[in-house]
Amino acid sequence: MTGAIAAIANLKGGVGKSTTTVMLADGLAHFYGMNVLVIDLDPQANSSQMLLTERGVQAASDQGKSGHHLLAEFVAGRDAQAGPYIIPNAVTLEELRIDEEQDERRGWISILPSHPQLRLRELSLEEEWYSRAGTPTTLAEALATYLKAAIEPLLPLYDIILLDCPPHLSPLARAGLAIADVYITPTIADSVSTWGTKQFSDWVGRYIAPDLPVRNFVLITRFRDTRYARQVVSELREIYLSDRWFGPTIPESVQILNAMDRAAPDSYNTLRGKYGSIRGDVRRLAERFTDFLSQRTGATWQKIRD
Repeated sequence: MTGAIAAIANLKGGVGKSTTTVMLADGLAHFYGMNVLVIDLDPQANSSQMLLTERGVQAASDQGKSGHHLLAEFVAGRDAQAGPYIIPNAVTLEELRIDEEQDERRGWISILPSHPQLRLRELSLEEEWYSRAGTPTTLAEALATYLKAAIEPLLPLYDIILLDCPPHLSPLARAGLAIADVYITPTIADSVSTWGTKQFSDWVGRYIAPDLPVRNFVLITRFRDTRYARQVVSELREIYLSDRWFGPTIPESVQILNAMDRAAPDSYNTLRGKYGSIRGDVRRLAERFTDFLSQRTGATWQKIRD
């Protein structure tokens, strides 16, 4: 199977959504040689900044390569195509860059980046749409149709497309959820995040994906090994989300924060140099997610690096 679309989403902010996006992109590209496309639908542009740097995000926007430019095409009624807005090199790993230079590409990451301008563009669109008696639901449906048409020609080119969705249910966020094949739900082991995760699960299951349990990959992030945290994880696994597929528990780590800080747009690091002691967590995340996809699709992937 190629071109599966995975939405990384939760109503609760601060749960490691963008970090999960980047870790998974790195893990799938490095360990399995997948060609990964990240589409950042979050105006905070965190995953874009992690992959391109702040300077790179602004440079991409200045070049007309950002989600708000694609949204402008929708507003103007132009044909849907995402290709012109993609930055083809969002790779931060030295192993991938070296293979590319030797014409032996084995795994790659591209990105359709976001920018804070995206939210301003969306707000302007919402005001215009609602002034013509449109509704949030009809706008979400129109955006989903447009996004699907824009992405469809890209599906044969990528093994996986990761949608980094914002932590709310704006029409654009709902459109991203509507076109996803599977849903990755990062959450923290505390009561507030658990409540938000349950609300998100209920809403998506009711309005987007009635078969959500078989399409949902849940990931505990920023885990602190305390009695309380272990109890919350147990309740999520055994009570609230007992019918979901769980990924590995990702520990809270300064190394993860450091790994998300790219020095410059032309800087690279090895996987071990980037992730250090949490390299194994990146590998386990990639392994568990490919197991999840294999169970759902019947496709299999072989590791190309250890």
